[in-house]
Amino acid sequence: MTYTIDVLMTPMTGLPGNETDQISIHEVGHSGGYSGVTAEEIRDKIHFAHISQVKTIVDKLKAIPEGNGTMFDHTMIMYFPEGGEAHHGVGWEAPFVIVAGDNCALDILGRYTRLPYHATEGHKTIGNWYTTLLNAHGNPIEHYGDLDLDMSRKKLDQVGSIRQLMRA
Repeated sequence: MTYTIDVLMTPMTGLPGNETDQISIHEVGHSGGYSGVTAEEIRDKIHFAHISQVKTIVDKLKAIPEGNGTMFDHTMIMYFPEGGEAHHGVGWEAPFVIVAGDNCALDILGRYTRLPYHATEGHKTIGNWYTTLLNAHGNPIEHYGDLDLDMSRKKLDQVGSIRQLMRA
């Protein structure tokens, strides 16, 4: 399932302390505050609102029986915040949160994983992430998507799944 909470052009309304403001996420990215609330504080409120929506989905999935558990036990939700390493970043950093049920096919439960920085040994791309998802769910492809030319020139391994996330 793919669920988009909002994009840069979505006006945010009803945030605590900014209930009457029509907040532009793009303006917040350029350090614009509203009604005396700083952009950094608004960004935190937006992330909290997003995670609260994810929690609502998780709670509803946990309430639906499925097999020997609940629908959430067979679900993985990925939350990608609206930006990477910077507001107008180049895409070298792509933080996201994964919320997964008990039957997740990846070795991620209760873990924080930080992969090495772009173009350094051990770095992986979003293509590696998709390869990992496909391999973990029964589609053993070698690599999804194009390879990163910068990493190829440096002769860094970038093909295949992210081994740290695969179950043994």
